[in-house]
Amino acid sequence: MKKYILILFGVLFLCTNIYSQEKKITIKVRDSNNKPVAGAIILFDNVKQRIWTNSKGIFKTRLKFEPTEISAFHPNIGIKKIKYNGKDRLTIVIKKGNDIDLNNSPINSKIVDARQYSNIYDYLNGKVSGVSITSGNNIFIRGYNSVNGSLSPLLIVNGVEVSKDSFGAINPSEIKSIKVLKGPESSIYGVRGANGVIVVETN
Repeated sequence: MKKYILILFGVLFLCTNIYSQEKKITIKVRDSNNKPVAGAIILFDNVKQRIWTNSKGIFKTRLKFEPTEISAFHPNIGIKKIKYNGKDRLTIVIKKGNDIDLNNSPINSKIVDARQYSNIYDYLNGKVSGVSITSGNNIFIRGYNSVNGSLSPLLIVNGVEVSKDSFGAINPSEIKSIKVLKGPESSIYGVRGANGVIVVETN
């Protein structure tokens, strides 16, 4: 019995030691006006992380291995790469001057490669501005108020209206383009487009 207790303590000690070696890092992402950039994608050595900056432009994680380079990317602003200096608190400023055309991106394709997104909701959150995704994968277009108790936009895939389930089944690697229509642009869909329209074209 004592033998098993010693083994258990040994395993716990090893796990605690490994965990304690992980380094906490906090990254603040700001724009050129020193305002927080929410929804910025963080990359360590061009590897996209699973979470984005929060509403205060802050990203927190633990590092098992120190990266050489850290990037902050936002589709509406651009990208900024910095060399990691070993500090646990960093500020990255993304300037509008290095805008990125997502359809003809000059940056490493790993950063905006659709295959890095686990599903279309992840893709929308990371690449499409003006769209918000809730924890239940409900979609709504920012700037709209509830119409008939619903905030869900009309979903159009290859010219056909689809359900939320069909929309969620789209593989991000098959996406050719996504457009967000609102206001006068969505009026061609009549009442159905009252909460905006998301138009997807696939390969």
